[in-house]
Amino acid sequence: MTAHFALTNSVADNGTQNRLVSGIRWPLNLTDLVTPRQLEILLKLCEGKVNKQIAYELDVSIATVKAHIRNAITRLGAKNRTNAVAIVAANSAIFQNAAG
Repeated sequence: MTAHFALTNSVADNGTQNRLVSGIRWPLNLTDLVTPRQLEILLKLCEGKVNKQIAYELDVSIATVKAHIRNAITRLGAKNRTNAVAIVAANSAIFQNAAG
């Protein structure tokens, strides 16, 4: 099994430079892919919180949190919950590094 983590650079149609990984251009604009609530929940998952904690903090049911996560996974094209969190964390890190 071989892991390919190297990011290759490509120039987007608008002249900005994006990174191309597995056919996906990085960084992604997450607000175009998921709803604000889904992004909020995914960011809480990035912090290491579990569904029950997220539900308590947002004053929603655990089933609602699970539904948001499931829908976000689909919208992001992620394989599972862990992959969705990795996508969000990677994009957050890219934007933080670009801003700072």
